[in-house]
Amino acid sequence: MGKAFIDFLGHMRADPRLVRTHGDHTFPSPVGIGALLDPSGAALGALARFGCGFLEIGPIAGESREGADWTVNIAGRKIARAGPEPTVSIADALVLLDARPEHTVPVFARLADGTDEMLVRFAGQIAGHAEGIVLPRGGSLIGKIRAVFQKMILVVVPTGFSDFAEPEASDGVWIAGETEQTVRTVAHARAALTDKIIVAGGAIDPADVRAFLEAGATLTSVDAGLALSGPGLVKRVNEALLSELPPLPLEPLTLDASRRPWFWALMIGLAMIAGGMVAAILAATRVVLPYDEALCGIPRGAFVAINPKLLPFMAHDRMSLAATMLSIGVLYSAIAWNAIRRGAHWAKSTIVFSAMSGFFSFFLFLGFGYFDPFHAFITAILFQFVVLTLFAPLGPAHPPAVADWRETAAWRRGQWGQLLFIGLGVGLVIAGIVISIVGCTKVLVGTDLEFLQSTAARLLVANDRLMPLIAHDRASLGGMLISNGIVIWLAAQWGIRAGERWLWRALALAGNVAFAVAIGVHLAVGYMDWLHFAPAVAGWCLWLLALCLTREWMCLQKDPVAAN
Repeated sequence: MGKAFIDFLGHMRADPRLVRTHGDHTFPSPVGIGALLDPSGAALGALARFGCGFLEIGPIAGESREGADWTVNIAGRKIARAGPEPTVSIADALVLLDARPEHTVPVFARLADGTDEMLVRFAGQIAGHAEGIVLPRGGSLIGKIRAVFQKMILVVVPTGFSDFAEPEASDGVWIAGETEQTVRTVAHARAALTDKIIVAGGAIDPADVRAFLEAGATLTSVDAGLALSGPGLVKRVNEALLSELPPLPLEPLTLDASRRPWFWALMIGLAMIAGGMVAAILAATRVVLPYDEALCGIPRGAFVAINPKLLPFMAHDRMSLAATMLSIGVLYSAIAWNAIRRGAHWAKSTIVFSAMSGFFSFFLFLGFGYFDPFHAFITAILFQFVVLTLFAPLGPAHPPAVADWRETAAWRRGQWGQLLFIGLGVGLVIAGIVISIVGCTKVLVGTDLEFLQSTAARLLVANDRLMPLIAHDRASLGGMLISNGIVIWLAAQWGIRAGERWLWRALALAGNVAFAVAIGVHLAVGYMDWLHFAPAVAGWCLWLLALCLTREWMCLQKDPVAAN
């Protein structure tokens, strides 16, 4: 369950094009996670799902030892221990290595310094449990270790080291230190060890990783960077590396495109836009449809006779529904055209999850007792489009056009904006659930009755089919809000990144149209109760703030660090 939750949060698996191979060894990505933050390996199963190519545990010693406290320098982008580093006992390390899931990424076990005899014994115990071992020194120890451990053997060398003749008997070296010194040492190592594995550790951001790889490193590791930048660092590095690949051609809108999920997702989006426009026109004019009149057994004029505010009240619900449909349609269309068409798995999942929630809300009619035949007809058609979106194969994934090589002020503001969008999406889901429950049970709340200047009992006496009709509108609005909230939430969580101008524009259009229409109809009908009205106004203000915070970052055309 925990691993699935990590996958849900980040969609962080490494792209197959980042795979690195060295001899018989395969690494899903050139970026691994060092042992600085998790020396015991207690989180191996979770960290393996961060998109990394390998993991490191250790240093491993005879006994476990607590390390010194951390010292953190945020401005200098450094994190270290003020004293001795911790160690994990060989017994604990073996238990944790045995417990790691199958088919996980390769693991390097780093040994703490000790006698040759002790290190050889530990290496023999680790054999079969780890894919590689990292020794504190080389020399004659390498041959002794090779006798009991036939997999990858790396030797730690300090930055500034230049005599690489000794580690030649190993499979490679592990270098870590200050970025500039590490780059120089990696370059010297590559000149001397042309066919060996060179791991460059201590990367803080994607630009460090690129520098290490360009200097000749086979693999790189991040550790302190995860604490300074957050768990999405490995994903950012992977995406930055992908951005250097040549762009792929886009699939045109032809009949042949019907084999792809983006075509059907686009059809759903366009249908929602058309449906939202029709619903808005009807809500602004006639309000009730012939089958609504048939349900209640009265003509349109009789609704006014029952309560002069009844049609404006229903118009307010139906116009809000239209606004939500327009928002969904804009986002679906943009995601289909700009992301699913580029092979983005997150985009396909976003639309499927959102649309499925909307279809399940159709069955809320079982709670309010009004089967809407037109609603059922449209649902049946669009459901087929969703099934085709779900099962049609994605095209090849396109590399990102812009990368975050360094953390900039725009990036940091963008993180707050992204968090706001996620919060607003979750808030809409919660609001939709509440409205759906009210629609299937109580139907009208106190502020509604105050606006109508009536009671539920009085409306029931006037026409006992009025409440199911109003409940239908309420539950439909609730279902659409859930669907809209999910697409906003997941698109923000998985899709917001540097250079995604199309998504920023889609969020700007979808949100501003929806809030403007929903708030405008309240003003038009005079439903101005502050308790009812305030959430929409607050939501719009937060939406505009999120757009302001993310604009510079999401609308980048080229990363300034890369350009320099």
